[in-house]
This record gives sequence, structure tokens and C-alpha cells, in this order.
Amino acid sequence: MSDEESPSSDAIPHEAIQTQYEWSAIEPSTAVVETVAQVAHCDQQELSPLYECIDPDALDAIIAPPLAQNTDTTVSISFTYTGYSVTVQHWRAFTLLPANNSRCCRTED
Repeated sequence: MSDEESPSSDAIPHEAIQTQYEWSAIEPSTAVVETVAQVAHCDQQELSPLYECIDPDALDAIIAPPLAQNTDTTVSISFTYTGYSVTVQHWRAFTLLPANNSRCCRTED
């Protein structure tokens, strides 16, 4: 993707995006990539690989069931991914907030 095709700063939301997923139906790592791509108006292939920011298998293992079914445990994982501060909670919540001075999508050199 060239710089001309990158989302403009007007297209990037400046407020937190909150959504919920059923972790038994979608892996948290997949939800992160799908949601960031949708918010950034990018194809998923245009985003940097999630593994450059966090281990997707570890994210899924920590957040997904059976932990998600245990109401006595509170777990959240926060990290920055392609221009967004991401927080994933075990109780199906997902928060996305634009991070400062990061790109949303990869650019070709």
C-alpha cells in the first residue's frame, strides 16, 4: 500500500472503540486483526503481522476459554498494534484506541 492509499487521519477514529466477541466462536488474535483492519479501512493483508507485536498463540491461550468462563478471574492484555492501543479482556470485551505516531497499515518502500 502506498502512502497515498493509507487512511487519512480523518478516517481514523480518535475515540476508543469497544466491541464484544464470544471467544468460543472467534480467537482473540483473529478478532484483533479483523477489527483493526475494519477500523483502519484496510485489508487484513495490508496490516503488519500480529506476531510482530504479540504472540498470537499466547494471546489466544491466555484469553480464550476455559479462562473466559471463569468469572472469578480477571485478565486483560494490552499492547500496541499497527497504530492502535489494543486491550483484550477475558470477559469478551475488546477496546481499540488510536496510539500516537504509529502507522495503521504497512507501506511498501
